[in-house]
Amino acid sequence: MSMNSDWEGGKLSRKIFLRRLRVVSVLLGISAGLAGCQSAFAPSATILPGVTPSPSATVFASESTPQTTNISSLTLWLPAAFRPDSNSSGGKILQDRIAAFEAMHPGVRITVRIRDSAGSGGMIDSLAAAAAAAPDALPDLIALDQSNLRSAAIKGLIYPLENLLPVNAWDDGYPYALSIIEIGTLRYGLPFAGDAMVLADTLPSGAVPETWEQTAARNNPFFLPLGDSRSLFLFFGYYAAGGIPFHSLAGAGILADPLEKELTWLAALQKNGVLSQRSLQIDSFDNAFLALQNYGEASATLYSLASSSKGFSIGYLPTPEGMQFSLATGWSWAIAATDPIRRAKAAGLMLWLSDPEFLAQWSQAQAVLPASQAALALWPASARRDFVAGISEQALAFPEDEISNSFGPVFSKAAREVLSNDTPPSMAAAEAAQVANP
Repeated sequence: MSMNSDWEGGKLSRKIFLRRLRVVSVLLGISAGLAGCQSAFAPSATILPGVTPSPSATVFASESTPQTTNISSLTLWLPAAFRPDSNSSGGKILQDRIAAFEAMHPGVRITVRIRDSAGSGGMIDSLAAAAAAAPDALPDLIALDQSNLRSAAIKGLIYPLENLLPVNAWDDGYPYALSIIEIGTLRYGLPFAGDAMVLADTLPSGAVPETWEQTAARNNPFFLPLGDSRSLFLFFGYYAAGGIPFHSLAGAGILADPLEKELTWLAALQKNGVLSQRSLQIDSFDNAFLALQNYGEASATLYSLASSSKGFSIGYLPTPEGMQFSLATGWSWAIAATDPIRRAKAAGLMLWLSDPEFLAQWSQAQAVLPASQAALALWPASARRDFVAGISEQALAFPEDEISNSFGPVFSKAAREVLSNDTPPSMAAAEAAQVANP
């Protein structure tokens, strides 16, 4: 793995056996999918001592079509959180995985570049600039979050994967993860990691509140990111109270009833002195968790934040009747290479980095949710694995940007009216519904 100036900073159950068998069939299928592309890698492979090649590596290295294109490197773009280095256990595992790929393909180097997820010079800006002026600078493989993947697909900066991966490559993906990589009828990503809204609490897990009523009866500060410009937590509460999930703007509108229920709960929290007065200024799940660490008793936050810290119970966010439910988001591998042969080779690297055994180890070390059932099945049996399975199976995806940009401000205004101006929840909800349904 080459570094550059862009760096900143023994028996299986039948169920697991069948899952692995499906994964092997996926990886074997790639050889047929790539048969029409000429190999840029040597047909033989050198294996690192102590490294056992996974099926994906074996298939990828065994292509035997004549070499006509000299591809000596593949470029991989990653967000800073997934930097592959020895400074973290997750980074070291990814670093070793990339090195093993290089060892199996002599003469090929993986050039890793770190890009910000958002902002000027971030993933999408960099992709667009390279596509317009320097196609050779485009990454072959790129890790994109939900928002960036959708934006890149709509702008034509990444390619659909149907002709590069067999259909069953997505068979083990959790529903929320699969929903964020489908744009229209095409799949633009292969999910590998996820994150979900959870409750971080200083109480033991058995004492964590499950219903809104139980939460309102607590005594110490409860932090909610109500200042978030996307109103993600308010979307969660709206859905939990019976709101119909938004899948597009077409015909979408806010229902007054579920919003009134959510606003009534927030008002009760405030009246009982449970809701921290800072909540309307807390603009992210990160800052809600930071406030909990410094001052409070519980907060709405993300699994990745709570699971990487000690001293907190992690559970479902409370809902009106205690229903176990969450919203989740994730990251997926996508392909941006313009050359068909490079796309085929990037697909091989994609599969290598999506192997369930690797993702099982990496996701635990990285404190993220594995995006596939096959990877989670390889976690050690524990209450944590059961929780992750439950939240992953039931979660809905975060609302897409166009949804949160349209309805988020309406939710936010309604919450502020109730919490800051003592507007009755019924009135604030009715006004929000009227604004969203002119």
